[in-house]
Amino acid sequence: MPRSDADLDALAGLFRLAGRLKTLKRQGWIDRGVDQPESVADHSWRLALMAATIAGSDPGVDASRAVLLALVHDLPEAVTGDVTPFDDQLSRDDADRSNLFHSLPEYSQTAEQSKTQAEREALRAMTKDLPEEIATMLVEAWEEYESGATAEAQFVRQLDKLETWLQALEYQQIQPELIIESFRKGTKRDIQDPELVRLLDCLASRSQSG
Repeated sequence: MPRSDADLDALAGLFRLAGRLKTLKRQGWIDRGVDQPESVADHSWRLALMAATIAGSDPGVDASRAVLLALVHDLPEAVTGDVTPFDDQLSRDDADRSNLFHSLPEYSQTAEQSKTQAEREALRAMTKDLPEEIATMLVEAWEEYESGATAEAQFVRQLDKLETWLQALEYQQIQPELIIESFRKGTKRDIQDPELVRLLDCLASRSQSG
């Protein structure tokens, strides 16, 4: 059945808001001094591609669900902006970026809760006028990713680390002085899926060979 004018108008509003992610630069790369940092949409696109092509090899992971989670996981940032685990430390006048970016990225419990709540509220505001089934689909997918409670969410959360590490390697090839140690440590800690560990080795080999 054709959608009503009101539903189409609500969808148009969502698409316009989502379009902000095409120009919202990822803050972690800005903080490190990347010359031409990717946008949040750039990251989500490759993450979704990775989910579509890799998730299907795991019989316990629904690839189509994984793709949806990848596409939605950063959607609220169209409203909240991109918050990083280092924001609090970097806001201090005495912040030592060199040492900081050698450390594991960790949100404080308060900062993580604040980030999650802000994004939850943003997403609900973004979807409040949408047809109920679409709003539910988007909100439930985002909540699933945040909770990490399903096989798909756990897989995509690991892929998110892997995609970011790949981007870090690519930037360091262009700017060898970039400090990406925090990404390496986080990736090593968080990627546990055997196939993703093997893929991580492949990416490292290709990076070394140029």
